[in-house]
Amino acid sequence: MKQLNSILAIGILACSLLLGGCQRNATSSTNTDTESAAYKSLAPQRVDIRGSVVSRHYNQGQVMLEVEAFGSSPDSRYDRAYVLVLPTAQLTGTDGRSISLNELQMGQQVAILLRGGGRGNFVGIGVARKLWVEERY
Repeated sequence: MKQLNSILAIGILACSLLLGGCQRNATSSTNTDTESAAYKSLAPQRVDIRGSVVSRHYNQGQVMLEVEAFGSSPDSRYDRAYVLVLPTAQLTGTDGRSISLNELQMGQQVAILLRGGGRGNFVGIGVARKLWVEERY
């Protein structure tokens, strides 16, 4: 009986330590959510291109965007990018809901993760995997 009590006590101690560790991880993720809310952007901090849509061309259900960065930034891989946006890309508006291709307009601020390469650190060329529309700064 004493062995059962000691095994039960050790089990309860192990569960409390395990649950305490999970609780600390949950609070650290809410801190990052608060930080991203302060920037008013749903995009991750590091993206391939973050900037303004300079030109937009629509052809047969596909949109070609030319995006120019605000300036050199360690959080953006390219200064300028030519991005093909297919209907299969994940497009997110400023409110966090999905948007359609026809809602992308010139002058909007966007953050994009690309599938594809580029030329050095200046010009990126690729297909958009994820695109976030951001609020103007």
